[in-house]
Parts: sequence; C-alpha cells; structure tokens
Amino acid sequence: MKILVVDDEALINQYVVQCIRDTDCNVQIVGTATSGEKALRILRETPVDLAFVDITMPKMDGLELLRTIKAEYPSTMVVMLTCHDEFEYARQAIQNKADNYILKSELTPEHMGKVLEELRSIRKRSGLARQTGLLKQNDYLKKLMSDSGGIYVITEENLRKNNIFLRDDGFIALCFQNISGNLEAVLAATESDYENPVVYAYNDDLTVLLLNIRRTGRQWDTFDALYTELDRYFRNVRKQMTGHLGHSRMFFRMARLGEAITEALEAHNDAFYLEKGNSEAPYAERAAHLQKLMTQTAIRIEEGSWEASRSALLEALEYARRQHADAVTLKRTIQQVCAVLKEHCPAELDTCERRLSQAEDFPALEAGGALLVEAMERQSGAYSSAISGALAFMEQHYAEDLTLNMVADHVFLNQEYLSRRFKQEVGMTFSEYLTAHRLKRAKELLETTGLRISEVAEQVGIPNISYFSTTFRKKFGCSPSDLRPKKPKDFS
Repeated sequence: MKILVVDDEALINQYVVQCIRDTDCNVQIVGTATSGEKALRILRETPVDLAFVDITMPKMDGLELLRTIKAEYPSTMVVMLTCHDEFEYARQAIQNKADNYILKSELTPEHMGKVLEELRSIRKRSGLARQTGLLKQNDYLKKLMSDSGGIYVITEENLRKNNIFLRDDGFIALCFQNISGNLEAVLAATESDYENPVVYAYNDDLTVLLLNIRRTGRQWDTFDALYTELDRYFRNVRKQMTGHLGHSRMFFRMARLGEAITEALEAHNDAFYLEKGNSEAPYAERAAHLQKLMTQTAIRIEEGSWEASRSALLEALEYARRQHADAVTLKRTIQQVCAVLKEHCPAELDTCERRLSQAEDFPALEAGGALLVEAMERQSGAYSSAISGALAFMEQHYAEDLTLNMVADHVFLNQEYLSRRFKQEVGMTFSEYLTAHRLKRAKELLETTGLRISEVAEQVGIPNISYFSTTFRKKFGCSPSDLRPKKPKDFS
C-alpha cells in the first residue's frame, strides 16, 4: 500500500509516518507534504492508495484537498486528521467522501494499526465490488447492443441494478481504440463538467465511454453555449489520445442509450473513412460480414486460387468503402491477409506490410490493398516466371537508379531478350512501366502523406522536379500540388 501524509506541521507528519511504520513495515510512504498544493504535485507524479490529510491547513484546507483527490483520483482512500473533537468536522469530512476520521490526540501506533486494517478490508471489498460491477454493466450493455428488438425498457432503476449510474438528463458517448494509454488519456482529459463515467469494452478493439454532463458544473446560458463547450472538450480529448475519436450527440432520454453508443461507433468509422456513412445495416453485422469476406480471401490464397483471392479482396475493400464496415476490423483483417500472402511472396510485400500498419485512413489503407492485389496478379500466372521475378525486383527497387540491365542480371536473362519479353507480356516497355509505376506510387504519397513534392519525387526515384511535374500532369491530368492530403472533416 502506498501512503501520502499531508499536514502543515512537519513534526505531525513525522509522527504519523512513525506510527504507520511501527504498525506495518509492508507499506510504502511515498512522501509527506506541508500544504495541499505540494500534496497534489506529489499525487500527479506518484499515485497513492491512501492519504492522511490534516483538515486545518492554510490556503488549501484539508476539505478542499479531499474534494480534489476524490474528483481526480477516485480510487485513493483519504483519512482526515484533526485536533478538533467536534461533530461538524466529522460531518463535513463524511459529506466529502472521506474514508475515515482520526483525532490527533488519539493517534498511537496501536490505533493506526486498527485504522489500516479496517481500510485494507474496505479496499478489498470495494475492489471485488468494482470488478463485479464492471462485469454487470458490460454484460447489460452487450445485451442492449445485440438485441435489435429491444431487450427491455431502459430505466434508471434497471441501470442502477447493473452498476450504471448515468442520469436521464444529458449524456454523451465516446468511442476510441483499445490502444495502450488511450483510456487513461481520455479519462484524464475529461474535466470537472462531466461525471458518472461508464467504460464499456465494446469488443477487443474498441472502447466506449459514457458520460453525464455534471449538474453542479458550469451553468450554461443556452444550448449553443453548451454545444460549443462540448466541441472544445472533444478537440481536447483528440489531442490526448492515439487514433480516431468518435462521439455521439448529447441525449436526454436514457431510452436512447443504445442509439448514443451506435452513433459514437459510426462517428469513429466516419473519421477513418473521411466522410459520413449512410449504411442502414447494423454496425456489428457489417463488421461480421467484412470479417467473412477477408477470411474467404485468406482461404483462397492458401488454396493458391489467385484470381479468386484477388476478386475476394477487391469485394471486401469495396464493401468496406461502401458500407463503412468497422475500421478496426478492416485494418486487422487486411494485415492478416497480407501475412498469409507473404508466405508465398515474402520479398514483394515489405512495403505493403509497412503501409498497412501505418494507414490512418481508408485511402492510405486502400493504397496498401492495391499492392496486395498486384502481388496476387503476379502470382496468378499471367506472367512467365522471368517477368514475375522482374516485376517483383522492380517493386523492391523502383525508387533507386534502376536500369534494365540490373533487372536482367537479377533474373539471369540477356538484356535484349528481357526487353522483348517484357513488352510482349506486360504490354509496355521496361522504361514506360517503371515511369508509370513510380508515378502511381507518387500519387499515393501525395494523397496520403504531408511530404513536400520534391521529397515525393525523390522517394519514387524521379529527382528532377521539373520532369516529375511534367510527366505527372501528362499521366493524371493534374499537377502534383492538386493532390495534397485533405484534412479529415469533423463530423461532430
């Protein structure tokens, strides 16, 4: 157990610490503080399980510190210390959620031992109750989201029974990825205007956070002012977390709890697809169907059915784009498809693997998917083994000062013979194909990154910026600057 002692009298601090150590050598005193401000600085650096806090301190008194600790560190237990044997002090401490109350005149190692034993027992019971409560609320919300016909009327009484303490008068839902540190970051950014947080693990990939607007917080003059403040809050949360944030509108009827969760899930997807979706199919149904399509793709690859696997992957990507299927499922499953395909052509897919893992939106992920499709086409037997080897080598080295002779050496063919076979099978000369391939990759970089145009030209192997711009315009009918990445829209 980690303990902090706070009293404006240094000698009292030392005596409390000594009583604790005389009673229990297994505790850790993380520090002592002579003011509320110093105590909060310690807490921000080192979370504690228990704090002993003097009620009467200058500037920030113990009751104010108690309220702050309970608001910012609700799992920390607080025992109030006072010289005053008056009921009013005890009443105020209890009202502010103090866990115990000790008169300094009665403090001895023996008394401290009894207090610590009682607090440990309370902590153990509350820990078990908290775990049980989390299981109940998660199970309730899963049933709510999986039942299309409505499992029962949602009432505050029903919610209380399932350890959900949301009120029926103003709540929102947030959705974000289960990435390490995300939940902590979102909760830390959730300011004092929000309360009654409910953390719902929607699946292994996504978390939904439900919040009430605090009744005792700021008084909003108009709904416009409230919505402006909500937008500011959402922007602040986005800065603190990794990945996209989805959020619902504010709701005022608990009967719409399921709708709020669905809105947050859909908004999380919209941020990935860079546009608002309009699918009528349920969210979970779309994710399951996408999973099925990607699984079929992987099965076709393992069977060596290259044309079938290519068609299945293109169908899955088109379905995801049209239906806004769950973005996290899409990214996870297409990476799994890449891993299966890499067993057949490992050298070709390093770039693809990297792009898929780094993709933060659908256009970037689709560009990685195009590389998978190309690899499947090469495996399909449309080209001879020599030309397939040449194309794979060009994919790996297109950004370098690549020549026909280098490729010919790689596939053990005469340069002139390779040139003729290349034109016959691919339908264009080596030089034409290399330029087209470089420009295609340049277009992907311009659409999905913030690199300067000169950096893009360098990365695809066309360092002459004038030649790059001219050939780019000739191929795509627009200049490179016309394809700078668009900023994601805010769909709040």
